[in-house]
This record gives sequence, structure tokens and C-alpha cells, in this order.
Amino acid sequence: MKQSAKHSDQTPRPEGNPAARRVWGRIGSLIAALFMLCVIAGCIVVCVLTVYIMEYMDNTTDITLDNIELNYTTVLYAQDSETEEYYEMQRIYGAENRIWVDYSEMPESLINATIAGEDERFLTHHGVDWKRTIGAAVNMFIPIYSSNQGGSTITQQLIKNTTGDDAVRVDRKVREIFRALNLEKHASKAQIIEAYLNTLGLGNNTNGVQAAANLYFDKDVKDLSIAESAALIAITKYPVYYDPFRNPENNKVRRDWIIDNMCELGMITEAERDEAINNELVFSTREVAATKMNNRYSWFVDHVIEEVIADLMEEKNYTYSYAQEQLFKGGYRIYTTIDEEMQDYLQAKYEDEETFPAIKNEDYPQSAFIITDLNGKILAMVGQKGEKTLDRDFNRATMAKRQPGSTIKPIASYPVAFENELIHWSSVFNDKPIMKKSEESTRYDWPVDHYGNYLDYPLTVDEAIRRSTNTVPAQLVQMLSPELVFNFMFNQLHMESLVDERVVNGSRVLTDKTMAGMSIGALTDGVTLLEMAGAYQYIGNGGTYTEPYSYTHVLDAQGNIVLEKEITPERVVSYETATIMNRLLQRVTTAQYGTGTASKFRQDIPIAGKTGTTDKDVDQWFIGVTPYYVGVCWLGYDQAQTIGYWSYPPPIIWKNVMAGLHEDLPGADFEYSSKVVSKTYCGITGLLASEDCEVTDTGWYSTSNIPGTCTYCSGDDDIDDLGLYYESEPDLGIDEDAEEEDEDGEIIVNEDDE
Repeated sequence: MKQSAKHSDQTPRPEGNPAARRVWGRIGSLIAALFMLCVIAGCIVVCVLTVYIMEYMDNTTDITLDNIELNYTTVLYAQDSETEEYYEMQRIYGAENRIWVDYSEMPESLINATIAGEDERFLTHHGVDWKRTIGAAVNMFIPIYSSNQGGSTITQQLIKNTTGDDAVRVDRKVREIFRALNLEKHASKAQIIEAYLNTLGLGNNTNGVQAAANLYFDKDVKDLSIAESAALIAITKYPVYYDPFRNPENNKVRRDWIIDNMCELGMITEAERDEAINNELVFSTREVAATKMNNRYSWFVDHVIEEVIADLMEEKNYTYSYAQEQLFKGGYRIYTTIDEEMQDYLQAKYEDEETFPAIKNEDYPQSAFIITDLNGKILAMVGQKGEKTLDRDFNRATMAKRQPGSTIKPIASYPVAFENELIHWSSVFNDKPIMKKSEESTRYDWPVDHYGNYLDYPLTVDEAIRRSTNTVPAQLVQMLSPELVFNFMFNQLHMESLVDERVVNGSRVLTDKTMAGMSIGALTDGVTLLEMAGAYQYIGNGGTYTEPYSYTHVLDAQGNIVLEKEITPERVVSYETATIMNRLLQRVTTAQYGTGTASKFRQDIPIAGKTGTTDKDVDQWFIGVTPYYVGVCWLGYDQAQTIGYWSYPPPIIWKNVMAGLHEDLPGADFEYSSKVVSKTYCGITGLLASEDCEVTDTGWYSTSNIPGTCTYCSGDDDIDDLGLYYESEPDLGIDEDAEEEDEDGEIIVNEDDE
């Protein structure tokens, strides 16, 4: 019994049981087979996954901070007239408002808030926080967290922000992980967080902490407090939900959590935490922010944009579209020449109906105005009468080409004649046409004068300019040649709107090298106000030219020079010629018969100016130069139409604008050449007056071109013996049967109906 019991407690052994051995053998084989299948399947999965990853990676893991393309906000700066310090005037940007700020300018509180709020282990991981990544993956299937936990590190978010690769797919996440691991091999933590804080979206079309600090707190990022830093980082989680403008309470909850976490991580003390949490932040108002973001471009800003684009095309060989893209996305720093107070003043004047005198037309014509200093620096401009309603609208101050009429005379025939000592202040001419109407011809005498007839007495250069007589400059151009005058305007005064030669329809040739073009401004295309401002500067600065410019230099986002203006003055006429032309044009605004007397506003500030009106009063001008500024005023309809008036409008408009700009300026005079002297001359012969001359006046003469003394009034010589231009109507080489035609083949009757 005892032995039997012992036997019954024993487990049968397989080797003693063939059936059992067979069963266990089959189980072992099955397990081995399953194991091998798993190994094979695993190998297949690994191979497939490797191929899958390699296929989708497509060599895109090589991401460095050097090849990250970003859209940076371009900033325009203006210079304070008193301190000469530059300050931010305007921001222009495409789809994103972003301003780069270096890591060294970021406060410690901002760096800490970013780490505490976005990636606690940023300083210790190598691009991927595996704990968070695995936790986020598990949480997708087993809800171990109360909310969805993101697994992305700051490095991964930087890659997503800068590559735009943000699809919700496994292959995108795999690419992101590999890219993050690779990036951290080449970039430091400081470089990564610098790039991240310059690229992250912070709501209201704002990217990067500098633009956001400007927008929400109206301060630079370097001045942010702990609470302000946390408020910005709070936005990143859900920009709309945590928007300080829309949802300040939500932002408060999130930023308090960040501040508390900063304390938990030992970044700040408990006292600093409590102070930051209790700090009542003051955000900019939504209205102020909207004004900053959507501030309408002024006419000046419109122009500087176009000027920078044009210079990028010329100097960098960019296309227009690429240059424009660089300007709006390249984070340029453009140092402009604008006088902001003057720009605002000028715009206000052009929105004020009181600036414009009454006219006879039912609808008022358009107008434009531009102001520069005496050396080409553009200070202010307006491109239309009334309120500016569109950005980058058609700018009549810089884009419209209009016929200049008599305003061409001080930059064409007269200065060239003075430079060649062909004339002096009191040279006398007959007021007569150079083309006479014949019985067989239907044309008119040309040119005619705006006063309707020809004067029957000798006309000095001084009076011819004051009266804006057409016949005298026509005679001068005939003597000099149209080509010589054209070359002066085109090459010295850089008036590139002039047409050297243009073939039309394969046969007809147009050019501005004509008598009508060079004497009274009947041009093929016309000129711009900007060109006229540039051309007139020599009258106020002693004879030099600097191409008008709206900026001095442009830097890229890294501070490298992109463009720099060459502003060295170029001498175009002698100091003596400039002085004489200046004094002659002062007579236009002060003396009898002067067409610009309505422009005068102060006795202690001289104005050297000139009016100009084209045929049928289609274009009207006044250009005035003071010891401080050059001001150009134009009036006309976009579609040619006669302007009817009681008082000639441009000098009045000019005065209404410029008087206010000079109101607080001290009295001043121009600088004159010491080689120009004052002399009394005979009003009949134009020669220096003798004691026998009864009609006299005072003129200004270059010491190298002083006329002789009058002998006619003493009876010693006949008028024919004096060699004067009007003595016996000299033959000027005019073909009496020739007809001067304009560009449309019509006979020119009057291209200056002033």
C-alpha cells in the first residue's frame, strides 16, 4: 500500500510514454516554426520599414539653419531732423510679419519661458525627447494622459515651422525625427532656440518674438519681463485661443502655468514667480495693433519701394518679380530720406480744398507735388489731390510723364547759352518768330507767345525769362543746335524720359532733338516731376547735380549692405552760370511782368522759380527753389483737358504748401559766386550804361562775360554798328518754307500758352 501510494504520486515521464513524447515534439516544432516565422516576418517588416523610410526621406534629412528660408519683415527708417538718429517708420511684409533678433538680445526670461512651456528637457536631449514621443504614441491607444500630449521638441517644431512639412502622417513624423537628430549634430542649442523664437507663429499674422513684442507690448524683445515673456510663449499652443487681444483670460491661465513651471524647474525663485503672476500686463489695444499692421503706405513709401526694386534689378540683375519678393520677404533695413513731419503736412495740404484756388472747370484737375533739398534728397511727395486710398497706387509725382512747357527753359536753352557765353543778363533780342507764315502756307508764325502778340521793342534775357517769352529760347536753341541742348539735359541733368531716337511702325523716327522740344518743351513723352526736381537743384546749390534719391543704404536681415547710394554731387554748370540763373529766376517771382509773383510768401526768403504751361492749358507747373528746398507743383487732367482759371493756380498752390514749411525757418539767402558782379546796363542796347543812357536797370554778370559800354545813347554809333541780336533781324538759317511738325504730324502753333 505504501509503495503503491508512492507510485501514484509520481508524474509519468515522457521518455517512458511514447504518446506523450510525440505530443511534446509536435508542440516544440510548432513553437520553433512560429519563432522562425516571427523572425522572418520581423526581418520583412524591418526591410519594408527601412525601404519605406528611405523612400519618404528622399535625402531630406540634411536640414541646417543655413538653408532655412524665412520671410522676414522689411523695416523702413526715417531720420530725426534734430538728433539725426534713425527711428523705425514703416514695416512692409508679404504673408508674414517677422523681424530677426539675435540670441544675445533675447532676455533670459524669454529663453526660460520657452523651455518651461515648450520643452522641459530641451537642454539635455539630442533633438528628440523619447519619453514624450513614446508617451504620446501610447496615449493615442491607451489614454494615460488627461489630454493629447504632443511629443515634438523645440528642435522638431523648428523643423516643422521652417520646412512647412506638417502633414498628420507617420512618414512626416519619421522625417521630422531624423531631421531633428541630424540638425542637433550641426547646431548648438542656442542657435536652435534662436531660430525657433524667430520663426514661431504668434498670432495676428505675426511671426517671431521681436515682431510679437512690438505688436503686443510696443517694446523690443530685449525689454520683456518674465510675465510678458510667458505671455508670448503662451500664444504658441493655440494662437487664437490664447490671443491676448481676443482672449486675455485664456492667455493669463496659460502664462501663469508657464511661470509656475519655470519656478518648479528652478529657473526663477518663488518670489519672482509670485511677482510675475501678480503682474497685471498692459497689452496694446487691438485698434493700435491694427494701425501698426495695416498702416497705409504714404506716397513716399510707395516710391522708395519702387526705387529699391529698380536698383536691385540694375545692380543685382534681378527680375522685377524677384526683386519685389526680396524686398517684401528679405528682412531689409531701408534707411530713407523722408521728413515724416513734412510728408504728413504735405498730405494734409493736398486733402484740404483750401490749398487749391478756384478754377472755371466743373471738375478739379489732378495735382502732384514733390519736395527735395538742394542736393537731391527727397523729403516728401504726394501723387494725387485728395486722400490716398490705395497702396502702391499710380504716383503722378514720379510716374506720370507730362509736357513741361516753359519750365524747360531754365534747364535747357538758357544755361547752355550762358555756359557758352553766348548771352549775358542784358543781351537783347527781337521778340519775333523764327518761322514765318507765307501766303502759300496754312501754318502760323512760330513760336507764338502766351501774351498773344510780338513786342515791338528790344527784349533783354531778363525780361524774356520774366515774361516767359517763347521766341528768345527758340532763337537760342537755333544758335546752339537742338542736339547740344538735348545732350546737356540728357547727359548732365540725367533726364532719361527724353527720347533720343525712337522708330515707330518701322519707319517714322521720333526724337526730342527738335526746336520745339528743346526750346519750349514740346516733348515726345514728357518728363516726371521727380526729374524736374533733380534738374532744378543746380539753381540753388551752385551748379551741381545729384540724382534724386529716397534712401541712402539698404541692409539685409544679417546687417550686410545690399544697396548704397552714390550721392557725390556732379558739376553740371559753372558756379557763375548757376548764380546768374538763380538771380534771373528770382526776378520771375518779384519783378514786373514776372509770371510767378503769386508764389512769394516772405521777403527774407528768396524764391527762384518758373511757371510752365502747355498748349491749351493742358499742363500747368510752378517750380520754385528756396535756400532750403526745391518744390515742384503740377496740375492737369489724366485725360488731356483745358484748365480754365481766373488766377493761374500752380504758384498759388505752391505758396499755400511751401509757406508753412518755411514759417519757423530763419530768413536766409542763397550762396552766390564771387565772380558774378552787379552792373548797371542800358535798357535799349543791353550794354553797360553810360552817363548818357536814360533807360537803365541792374543786372548780374560773370566777370568773364561783361558787355561793353553803350555808345548808342551818346550818339557815337548807330544801332546797326553795335552787333546786337536785334539790330537788323539777322539771318538765323531758317528755311521760310519749312514746317515744324509735332509727333502727330500736325503743325505746331503754340506749345506754351502761358
